[in-house]
Amino acid sequence: MQGEAAPRPTNRSIALGRRTCLKLGMRQVPPAAAATQAFPAATIIPLTAALFAVLPFSTDVYLTAMVDLGREFGVAVVGVQRTLISFTLGFGLAHLAIGRIADRFGRRPTALIGLALYVAASALAVAAPTLDALVAARFLQGLAAATGPILCRTIIRDAAPPDQAGRWLAKNGAYLGLAPLTAPLIGALLAALGGWRAALAFLAVYGAALLVVVWLRLPETRPAARGDATNLSIFRALAELLRHRAFVAVAAALASGYGMLLTWLSTSAFLLIGELGLTKPQASAVYALGSGAYLGGSLLGVRLSRSLSAVAILRIAGPLLLLGALAPALALAEGCRHWAVILVCVAPFYCGWGLGQPMAIAIAMRPFARMAGQASAWLGLIQQLGGIFFSLVAAALGGGMATPLVMAAAALAFIASAAAIPAPRLVRGECRASTGVLSQRPARRGRATIGE
Repeated sequence: MQGEAAPRPTNRSIALGRRTCLKLGMRQVPPAAAATQAFPAATIIPLTAALFAVLPFSTDVYLTAMVDLGREFGVAVVGVQRTLISFTLGFGLAHLAIGRIADRFGRRPTALIGLALYVAASALAVAAPTLDALVAARFLQGLAAATGPILCRTIIRDAAPPDQAGRWLAKNGAYLGLAPLTAPLIGALLAALGGWRAALAFLAVYGAALLVVVWLRLPETRPAARGDATNLSIFRALAELLRHRAFVAVAAALASGYGMLLTWLSTSAFLLIGELGLTKPQASAVYALGSGAYLGGSLLGVRLSRSLSAVAILRIAGPLLLLGALAPALALAEGCRHWAVILVCVAPFYCGWGLGQPMAIAIAMRPFARMAGQASAWLGLIQQLGGIFFSLVAAALGGGMATPLVMAAAALAFIASAAAIPAPRLVRGECRASTGVLSQRPARRGRATIGE
């Protein structure tokens, strides 16, 4: 009847759910265990995207200024690449500590301390008098910047409903796409006004602004009941992670995909400006519009996640990555040197990475509620090591045509890793006593429901 209040749940319905579970041979989750604290997606997703954006801003904002940096210090591509490799090395090493710190002391204090250190390191980079000093400052900057991506993955693992993690991460990726979209343009403008130092000064300003926002808006999301997770050493945590075949396969896919990205970022400026003769605005347009393709891939992932599993979406991303590596190689081989042609050729790579990265993270993180910080940290470290490996290979080969060829090799590794993710092995569902709703559970305790 209209105007009547909706019926309230009763103990009878709970008892009925209990009897149904017993008849079906299913496990029952008590109401206390099923209840979780709700965090609004409208707050968590933009904040975590802003935290993650520390990484693309730190790498992309001075891409077009790298040539000027090399001229000032009198070094070639390998010398300039030291500033990016040192950042990546510091970024990777920090993963060994930040995940455990976040699990033990909480997400919010870890974010505040990390951002404060990032601002200080950025100021040192701006004031660096020599290339060696800049390399050292960028290493410290990388150590502090790791806080952002680690906490982004961890906070979404804490806050998102399990069946919504992939969608939250895809939406996060859509917000995040604005950073690499705007960073090259901001960097080119600032470099034109004040050189590479002005471009790096932007990072200090961004870090300071984000520090204030996090202080005012970020809630603590770490679950209250942690058990013995905070006592796990980093290597015991790694041993636990490596027991999961899905985690190993996804980590290899992320390492390969990030290897493509870092190879492109660390060598493409010399290809576009040094060999193809593009102007800085044209090179910035290639980077910015390519990041628009990343944004499009993330938005496509949001839509596809309504009907496809995360694994299926990840496997769609692989061929896009390969196309985005082979197409520019073929264009260069045929003598096509116009910046718009290079942009069209590399766009599938950006789109595939925006499509696949969020789904890979969701698959890898899901089984590890007890140790989300350490899982995020090791996942990020493995990804960084893959990036360093492939980018060093491309630099050793001299860049140029080697850049898309190394990217193609990394894309093949991504496809193979995605194919190795095991199919979910499900048993009969569990019954939640508070609702009587049946939901699927994995066959072994702690294994991910990969199909979500």
